[in-house]
Amino acid sequence: MLVAMAKRVSMASLREEQVARRAGILVWFQSLVILLLLIWISEDYNNNQYFQGWASQYLGGFAFLLNGSGAAFYAGIMVSILVFRTLPNTLAERARRRRQQALGQKLRREEPVLVSPET
Repeated sequence: MLVAMAKRVSMASLREEQVARRAGILVWFQSLVILLLLIWISEDYNNNQYFQGWASQYLGGFAFLLNGSGAAFYAGIMVSILVFRTLPNTLAERARRRRQQALGQKLRREEPVLVSPET
């Protein structure tokens, strides 16, 4: 009975991990779509004098965000989140591999040499 309960718990946790992974992928996809829309708006702003006039009249000081600064800022935030989310995991994995290699080399140096009794 305990084994069956443990399987249910592990299956539930596996499903939760799968849902969380899919949600993370969806978040990155939505962020990419938002970035592309910001780039599109900035290109339209740079090439449309009427849009520039409207932005300066109604947005005032925030109109500078439409000339590409807003898209660059958003892209920088996305890159920094990606780097700072994956960098610690990468460094930890690299340190673990180095420790395993060091242990493997240490064990190889300390291996006893087998000598046959006949010689």
